Amino acid sequence: MDGAEAVERFVPARGSIAFSCMGGSSLAKEVPEALGRSAAAGREYDLTLLTGGATTARFEEAMARVGIRRRFPYLSGPARTAVNEGSVEFFDARIGEFPEFVRRGYFTQGQPIDVVVIEATAIDERGRITPSLSVDALPAFVESARKVIVEVNERKPELTGLHDIYTVQPGVPIPIRGVRDRVGKPWVEAPTSKIAAIVLTDRAEEPSAAYSQPVPADRRMAETVAAFLGEELTPASWDEFSLQLGAGPIAAALLDVLPFRKLDIWTEGIPARWTEALGGKVRGISSTAMYLLPGDEAVLDEAFRHMAKLRRDVVLRPYDVSNSLEVIARLNVVTIQQALEVDLFGGANTSHIGADVHNGVGGSPDFDRAARLVVVVLPSTAAGGRYSRIVPLVASSDIPRQDVDVIVTDQGWADLRGLSARERAEAIIDRCSHPAFRDRLWDYYCTARAKGGHLPFDLEAASRFLQEQGR
Repeated sequence: MDGAEAVERFVPARGSIAFSCMGGSSLAKEVPEALGRSAAAGREYDLTLLTGGATTARFEEAMARVGIRRRFPYLSGPARTAVNEGSVEFFDARIGEFPEFVRRGYFTQGQPIDVVVIEATAIDERGRITPSLSVDALPAFVESARKVIVEVNERKPELTGLHDIYTVQPGVPIPIRGVRDRVGKPWVEAPTSKIAAIVLTDRAEEPSAAYSQPVPADRRMAETVAAFLGEELTPASWDEFSLQLGAGPIAAALLDVLPFRKLDIWTEGIPARWTEALGGKVRGISSTAMYLLPGDEAVLDEAFRHMAKLRRDVVLRPYDVSNSLEVIARLNVVTIQQALEVDLFGGANTSHIGADVHNGVGGSPDFDRAARLVVVVLPSTAAGGRYSRIVPLVASSDIPRQDVDVIVTDQGWADLRGLSARERAEAIIDRCSHPAFRDRLWDYYCTARAKGGHLPFDLEAASRFLQEQGR
């Protein structure tokens, strides 16, 4: 049936709805727009909305018309305004535990999700679904749903063989020892009684509303990260670690500057352009999703022309595998994370600007806790140089200082390993802060240090620092 009929028949006016996606990748296209049109035509909704991750601008435009009352676990676009104004309730869960929370019904008052909408490239008569380019929480969504609407996207080739759908069992080790290991099934199994509708679409992927193309500052930071890793990891050790990339433009910029060859990538989201490096810089990729950055639309078409290589060297997995602390530790992952701001002791805020939520923590807490090496990357300033991103106190302590090994900005890097709290503060100010704010940060730190304490801070001085920036 078409999207409008599927919405009319199976989306409740009051209840819950979930959309599979990550980084905007493989988000259903017909049903969200039909849902938006239904609301615009006068049908009133009161819904809890779950998404696999960041969405697209078109999706958010449609959802803005719908009566969304609760939303989990990630935000992008205009939804931020509604959450920060208080008209939509929101909390950001760790991506690694999100599927288990879905299965336990924590977001839906212990009830199944009323309807789940997923994009697929195939479904057979037994209910075996071949996902598109995002697995995210899709298996948990299907398992926890009363009804499933499947959008089969005929624009994409049939992708059987690209996915590894493994169900995590409590107390049972996940039998993965290499990035390209496959230990599950190539499809998601759904009882046929749950399949409410199959909607055909022929629509191209859209870039995520959360990410942008790299700008010169991103490239400079990527070069600094590459220089640090080039010193840290000798050619002899390249086979001994895997790399995880935080989502967004810096992840894309790293492709051009990393000094390694035959690199293994274990991550939760990968820009599609990284497939261009398969067989060269990159040996294998394990991710939960492959997403587009603006301007990269042709990259997927090229990747699809080499499906044999894609199936051999790329594996797409569910969140509870891609973000498993057990596997991250076993594969010796080096993680490159991005932050909105960091404090003087290395703690990082990845989710909030002041009191306002910007997105959500995503999978950063999973990788930061289990990785061999944690590198946090961010510009030294924001808003055209108006604000310092190195601050006395962060708005939201998403990555604790104990998990941060190295901080990189456009000004340089600070290796924090083995340093005391005070030594960390001095290194971060000296090596990572912008010259326009460095003296003020030193003034603040000296004032705080004079008061004593293992973690010297001064709330009044911190408040003055922020007020001086108009914050």
